[in-house]
Amino acid sequence: LLLFIGTDLKDSDIPHRTKLADRIVQHFRKEYLRMIDDIKNSLGRLSWTSDIWSRVTLESYLAVTVHYLVCGTRGHLELRSRLV
Repeated sequence: LLLFIGTDLKDSDIPHRTKLADRIVQHFRKEYLRMIDDIKNSLGRLSWTSDIWSRVTLESYLAVTVHYLVCGTRGHLELRSRLV
């Protein structure tokens, strides 16, 4: 599809699916470590929320969110929420 749409593209310009998968995993790990570091530096306690739902096709979903306070750039408290 990309080769059809992009007339200037060559096959070598498009990354292989394994390369894309590796980049996605690398990005996830980096963001996960950033989230852990941010939570470790939070002020005080953590608050956890969860939600469970399903589609009509009986596919189930679970979301867990953490809420915490950090000291902002101007010294003000900031409420942050991250999807765990």
